Amino acid sequence: MALTDPFQNFKVHRDLVLEFVAVCARCEYAMKETEYKRNARGMVSAAWQMLAEGAGRWLRVPEGSDLADAVRLLSEAPPMVQTFDAGWQPVLYAGQNEIERAVNAAVQVRHNLFHGGKHHPSEGNRDRDLVQAALTLLKAVIEAEPGHLREEYNLGDA
Repeated sequence: MALTDPFQNFKVHRDLVLEFVAVCARCEYAMKETEYKRNARGMVSAAWQMLAEGAGRWLRVPEGSDLADAVRLLSEAPPMVQTFDAGWQPVLYAGQNEIERAVNAAVQVRHNLFHGGKHHPSEGNRDRDLVQAALTLLKAVIEAEPGHLREEYNLGDA
């Protein structure tokens, strides 16, 4: 029996999923080459919380922009978390401000896409909207970061 197409029940177009996965992977590489890394039992790991805290300080969100819409969706209607005992549950994301909470929610979108039970279609276009919002925010964070994140992200593209 052949394997089922992993995109069969997704309400997110495969091109959007692939772009989001690629941007996440490239961002994590860049984070581990800059100050946004942590020691995870002797292994270098991306420090998403550190990036979220930084973005909460320096990311500027123009009113009425796609970025503002993305931050709003991720902070006001964030992705749920799959729990062991109670299935999919809403969660409050950590953060001192809306941007920090939105970055943490975007990371959860990544986790849900990679590890979650996305074989059950959600209502309407919620999955698509969350992936698009997370992608929009992540690109803005990479672009705006005042250190070397963008440089490392673009490494090899000169």
